[in-house]
Amino acid sequence: MTAFLHQLGLDPAFLKSAFEWSLLSLFLACLVHSFWVHGPHRTVREFVAGFFLTAFCESTGVLSGAYIYPGFTFYIFATPVANPASWIATVYIIIEVTNRIVYRDKALRTYEADGFRMRKENFTLFGGSLVKTLLVLALLDAVFALAVDIILDPLATIYNWWVWVPCSPGVTDIGPGVVEPYNFTRQVFMTTPQTWIGDFFARFFPNGNRYPTRVLGIPLINFIAWLVFVFVFTFQFRFVEFRETWGEWKKTAVLWALVLLDVPVMALALIIPNL
Repeated sequence: MTAFLHQLGLDPAFLKSAFEWSLLSLFLACLVHSFWVHGPHRTVREFVAGFFLTAFCESTGVLSGAYIYPGFTFYIFATPVANPASWIATVYIIIEVTNRIVYRDKALRTYEADGFRMRKENFTLFGGSLVKTLLVLALLDAVFALAVDIILDPLATIYNWWVWVPCSPGVTDIGPGVVEPYNFTRQVFMTTPQTWIGDFFARFFPNGNRYPTRVLGIPLINFIAWLVFVFVFTFQFRFVEFRETWGEWKKTAVLWALVLLDVPVMALALIIPNL
């Protein structure tokens, strides 16, 4: 790969930098679009909740020894800023796409300066059942997100965007020599941070072979987690936005409270299963 890039006249480090900045640019574009279309209240509510949820769960994954994000420029906790930023940007796009597919032109006509008003009488399906409507919409969101991840994750393993713990006997974290830094110059997070979190989770894998079931070289639990994370988050978000009698501050408080409850449950669900 390095030789090929040199033949093209490119510094291999260009790949890592371009990937990081493209994700941050995607986040900024989605943030601006949401402010313009949906207004500041919904934008802050959605983007802060998604960013916080992803940053904490991903950092727990890194500290537990499941994977690392080597060679990035900007980090929050043990995760590059580009990761939670791109996650919520992707989810935002997926929600918009799902709305267009399900509601067609009606979705476009509901845009107003003060936000996307998802009134029950206009948007509930199945004879007005709110729960069934939310389940279908969230499931579509999750399936679309999974499709994106199935494409993205195999590329990530090739280009060192993130690195999963090797599936080898006795290996419960990522040590020196596992990552070949062929496409980045900032050698940070090359190994699993040695913390009490890693020591705690190591007891669940006394004989190694962490995540032995892999699809396209990626642990199966990763794809399951993507499906569950997006389903839960978009279900909660859509539920809050459907509460037409709630004020903006109440919607924000409820969504953020739900995310705080999600963090420990989802982090453990991602890390402990040895699928």
